[in-house]
Amino acid sequence: MSSTAHVKSSLRNSFNRKPDNTPDNNDRIEIGPSKIAFDEWEALGLTAPDMPALRRYRLERVREQLRKNDYAGVLLFDPLNHRYATDSTNMQLWITHNQARACFIATDGPVIMFDFHNCQHMNEHLELVDEVRDMTSFFYFIAGNRCEEFALKFAHEIDELLQKHGGGNRRLAIDKMEIWGVRAFDQLKIEIMDGMALMETAREIKNANEINAMRCAVASCEGTIQEMHDAFKPGMSENELWPISTMGISNGEGTG
Repeated sequence: MSSTAHVKSSLRNSFNRKPDNTPDNNDRIEIGPSKIAFDEWEALGLTAPDMPALRRYRLERVREQLRKNDYAGVLLFDPLNHRYATDSTNMQLWITHNQARACFIATDGPVIMFDFHNCQHMNEHLELVDEVRDMTSFFYFIAGNRCEEFALKFAHEIDELLQKHGGGNRRLAIDKMEIWGVRAFDQLKIEIMDGMALMETAREIKNANEINAMRCAVASCEGTIQEMHDAFKPGMSENELWPISTMGISNGEGTG
């Protein structure tokens, strides 16, 4: 275990645990359900998911597909894929249309999150993320007329990882990427494979822990809808009703 990983592990293990087996620490970065949500689930006879176990299962599902397809690794830009593979999240909606984060998962090697600048702390609680680097973004909003230059710089970073951890395998799955990235990877003779199909296939099989998470998430959504229904009255504006939805979502956050 690296010194960084040891420090992360020590910090995580220094707290009592919540019902989802995450640290009971109110000064944490990690998002997750509130006590209100945990109490509601218990009253409904539901079992909260074990989040560390859920993360391990999902990452292994990804690596099973990498081994099956003989890929050296996968490079993920889609924030939903970041969340599935590592549980890492940051500016989800903005990242959906601005590729300012990426996650490299070696089939036999590390998990490396390339995150938006000054956001390394967003991954400190994630035991399966081995390293966090600054992302070299190559979409126009960030790179302007230097997209080609920045894309090639990022491609060289990934190429170094493939050389170190790929064992000569140049087949890299990628879910989605800006055109400048495609051209840069082609230039370095990295064979781009279908990463979206790989991730969707990984998701196909749910274990009991994931089903617990889904049941809890559905219960929170149904409870929030009921609260909105009960509060709604003639003449009420959307702005008046919306905070009830926001509160319900916040109480149950992190169960997906």
